[in-house]
Amino acid sequence: MDEHGDERARWEIWDRKRRRYFLYFFAGIGINFILYFTKPYGFDPSGSILWGSFFGIVIPIATMFALTYIHEKIFGL
Repeated sequence: MDEHGDERARWEIWDRKRRRYFLYFFAGIGINFILYFTKPYGFDPSGSILWGSFFGIVIPIATMFALTYIHEKIFGL
């Protein structure tokens, strides 16, 4: 393959990975949305700006990386 073909192949691999990152990041936002409605059952980090922002940032990012890692290990893509 020529130089442009190799570069295009790398971009296609990154594009597939980028789509998985977005999909699983939004899944993490969905998990946060579900946890928001479980407040009466004990999960309420909104009392503190520190804990609210921690859970609001960490859950989507951790979900994104964990599910992408699992996806790559299962499907080998």
